[in-house]
Amino acid sequence: MTGQPPMDRWFSSEQAMGLGASVLIGVVTVMSWATAWSDWHSYRTLQRYPHDDAKFDQADLISGSLGIVAALALFAAAVVFIVWLWRVRWNAEMFCRGEHRLTRGWVLGSWICPVVNLWYPKWVVDDIVAASDPVTPPQTESLRGIPGTRLVWAWWLTWVVGLVLDNVAQRSVLDGAPQLSELRTNAVMSGISAVSTTAAAVLAVMLIQRVNELQLQRPWTPWWAHDQAGSPLGRGFQPPGG
Repeated sequence: MTGQPPMDRWFSSEQAMGLGASVLIGVVTVMSWATAWSDWHSYRTLQRYPHDDAKFDQADLISGSLGIVAALALFAAAVVFIVWLWRVRWNAEMFCRGEHRLTRGWVLGSWICPVVNLWYPKWVVDDIVAASDPVTPPQTESLRGIPGTRLVWAWWLTWVVGLVLDNVAQRSVLDGAPQLSELRTNAVMSGISAVSTTAAAVLAVMLIQRVNELQLQRPWTPWWAHDQAGSPLGRGFQPPGG
């Protein structure tokens, strides 16, 4: 069961951090389309100039450079998103007593541990949404039985699809000198991945806004300051604009 958090940390509005994450997610989306374009450019260059190594090297340089920028954008977006997630998780633990399925360390660990990173991050977000929702009683003992939202499901499925397709696309050109058929497969996969990444990005921004809205709608009164009926024992604090 979640214990009382240390009192050197209080509720905080994470709208600014959420905005930063949303902007960086938008940059990642743009770079996914730029990467897809570069993959098609490499394919068409080899198709039109099969014996011109200089032209293909130039196309390969463009593709590699965009890949580096895309990786940096993804890293920056991931860092800011996880920081935002960590902070809203802390708020959620103070709003509601309910036990989260994973400890707070998994807010980061769920993304970097192989295999479990296909579903653990969704569990983390599901429990944050449930604990942040004003309809969830403060004295709820477990969040496990609260159904996940369609928004979280849609976001997570599109993200996983895009991630898998992107990995398949990259591996298809890592074995020796790329062949025309391999470059075409890579380009097709990159295009589909860009579509999925765009959908996941839009849903991620919606999710960030939704969690922030839920936490601003809920009175900033910690769960231990409520009685069993959910009534506050004191006045507590109101969020900005509340």
